[in-house]
Amino acid sequence: MANHAVWNPPTKLRDQSEALQEVEFALENDLENRINNLGKLVDSVSFALGQESFSGKPHALDLMNDLRVKIKATHNMLRVAKLLSEPARESMLSKVRDSLTDLEDVVASKLGVEMT
Repeated sequence: MANHAVWNPPTKLRDQSEALQEVEFALENDLENRINNLGKLVDSVSFALGQESFSGKPHALDLMNDLRVKIKATHNMLRVAKLLSEPARESMLSKVRDSLTDLEDVVASKLGVEMT
Protein backbone atom coordinates (compact mmCIF):
# COMPACT_ATOMS: atom_id res chain seq x y z
CA MET A 1 0.00 0.00 0.00
CA ALA A 2 1.54 3.27 -1.10
CA ASN A 3 1.33 6.44 0.89
CA HIS A 4 0.57 9.53 -1.14
CA ALA A 5 0.97 13.01 0.18
CA VAL A 6 -1.91 15.25 -0.73
CA TRP A 7 -1.74 18.96 -0.16
CA ASN A 8 -4.97 20.77 0.54
CA PRO A 9 -5.04 24.54 0.75
CA PRO A 10 -5.91 25.91 4.15
CA THR A 11 -9.62 25.61 4.81
CA LYS A 12 -9.91 29.23 5.85
CA LEU A 13 -8.68 30.48 2.45
CA ARG A 14 -10.92 28.06 0.60
CA ASP A 15 -13.92 29.09 2.71
CA GLN A 16 -13.24 32.78 2.05
CA SER A 17 -12.91 32.15 -1.69
CA GLU A 18 -16.14 30.14 -1.77
CA ALA A 19 -17.95 32.84 0.23
CA LEU A 20 -16.74 35.51 -2.19
CA GLN A 21 -17.91 33.44 -5.16
CA GLU A 22 -21.34 33.00 -3.52
CA VAL A 23 -21.63 36.77 -3.00
CA GLU A 24 -20.66 37.45 -6.63
CA PHE A 25 -23.13 34.82 -7.84
CA ALA A 26 -25.90 36.35 -5.72
CA LEU A 27 -25.09 39.83 -7.11
CA GLU A 28 -25.15 38.54 -10.68
CA ASN A 29 -28.47 36.78 -10.06
CA ASP A 30 -29.93 39.93 -8.52
CA LEU A 31 -28.85 42.01 -11.52
CA GLU A 32 -30.19 39.38 -13.92
CA ASN A 33 -33.55 39.31 -12.11
CA ARG A 34 -33.82 43.11 -12.07
CA ILE A 35 -33.07 43.28 -15.80
CA ASN A 36 -35.62 40.56 -16.57
CA ASN A 37 -38.28 42.22 -14.42
CA LEU A 38 -37.66 45.56 -16.10
CA GLY A 39 -37.97 43.90 -19.51
CA LYS A 40 -41.25 42.24 -18.52
CA LEU A 41 -42.63 45.56 -17.27
CA VAL A 42 -41.74 47.37 -20.49
CA ASP A 43 -43.13 44.51 -22.60
CA SER A 44 -46.37 44.57 -20.63
CA VAL A 45 -46.79 48.34 -20.96
CA SER A 46 -45.88 48.17 -24.63
CA PHE A 47 -48.50 45.49 -25.24
CA ALA A 48 -51.14 47.55 -23.43
CA LEU A 49 -50.22 50.64 -25.45
CA GLY A 50 -50.51 48.64 -28.65
CA GLN A 51 -54.10 47.74 -27.78
CA GLU A 52 -55.18 51.36 -27.28
CA SER A 53 -55.74 54.18 -29.71
CA PHE A 54 -54.60 57.66 -28.67
CA SER A 55 -52.91 60.68 -30.21
CA GLY A 56 -49.45 60.17 -28.67
CA LYS A 57 -49.26 56.46 -29.48
CA PRO A 58 -46.28 56.64 -31.90
CA HIS A 59 -44.24 58.59 -29.35
CA ALA A 60 -45.20 56.20 -26.55
CA LEU A 61 -44.25 53.16 -28.63
CA ASP A 62 -40.95 54.82 -29.59
CA LEU A 63 -40.25 55.31 -25.88
CA MET A 64 -40.96 51.63 -25.22
CA ASN A 65 -38.61 50.60 -28.03
CA ASP A 66 -35.93 52.93 -26.65
CA LEU A 67 -36.32 51.38 -23.20
CA ARG A 68 -36.10 47.88 -24.68
CA VAL A 69 -32.82 48.75 -26.41
CA LYS A 70 -31.39 50.15 -23.17
CA ILE A 71 -32.49 47.06 -21.23
CA LYS A 72 -30.87 44.81 -23.85
CA ALA A 73 -27.65 46.85 -23.72
CA THR A 74 -27.58 46.56 -19.92
CA HIS A 75 -28.15 42.82 -20.18
CA ASN A 76 -25.30 42.54 -22.69
CA MET A 77 -23.02 44.47 -20.31
CA LEU A 78 -23.87 41.94 -17.60
CA ARG A 79 -23.10 39.04 -19.94
CA VAL A 80 -19.69 40.56 -20.71
CA ALA A 81 -19.01 41.21 -17.02
CA LYS A 82 -19.62 37.54 -16.23
CA LEU A 83 -16.87 36.58 -18.69
CA LEU A 84 -14.23 38.88 -17.22
CA SER A 85 -11.76 38.06 -14.48
CA GLU A 86 -10.95 40.24 -11.49
CA PRO A 87 -10.53 43.20 -11.10
CA ALA A 88 -12.23 44.06 -14.41
CA ARG A 89 -15.19 41.85 -13.49
CA GLU A 90 -15.94 43.73 -10.28
CA SER A 91 -15.60 47.07 -12.06
CA MET A 92 -17.94 46.01 -14.87
CA LEU A 93 -20.51 44.60 -12.43
CA SER A 94 -20.46 47.93 -10.63
CA LYS A 95 -21.10 49.74 -13.93
CA VAL A 96 -23.95 47.37 -14.75
CA ARG A 97 -25.50 47.97 -11.32
CA ASP A 98 -25.23 51.75 -11.74
CA SER A 99 -26.65 51.63 -15.27
CA LEU A 100 -29.50 49.43 -14.16
CA THR A 101 -30.35 51.72 -11.25
CA ASP A 102 -30.40 54.71 -13.62
CA LEU A 103 -32.54 52.78 -16.08
CA GLU A 104 -34.99 51.79 -13.34
CA ASP A 105 -35.26 55.47 -12.38
CA VAL A 106 -36.00 56.43 -16.00
CA VAL A 107 -38.62 53.69 -16.35
CA ALA A 108 -40.25 54.69 -13.06
CA SER A 109 -40.42 58.33 -14.07
CA LYS A 110 -41.57 57.74 -17.67
CA LEU A 111 -44.16 55.11 -16.79
CA GLY A 112 -45.27 56.60 -13.50
CA VAL A 113 -44.51 53.43 -11.53
CA GLU A 114 -42.61 52.82 -8.34
CA MET A 115 -39.69 50.42 -8.53
CA THR A 116 -39.24 48.32 -5.40
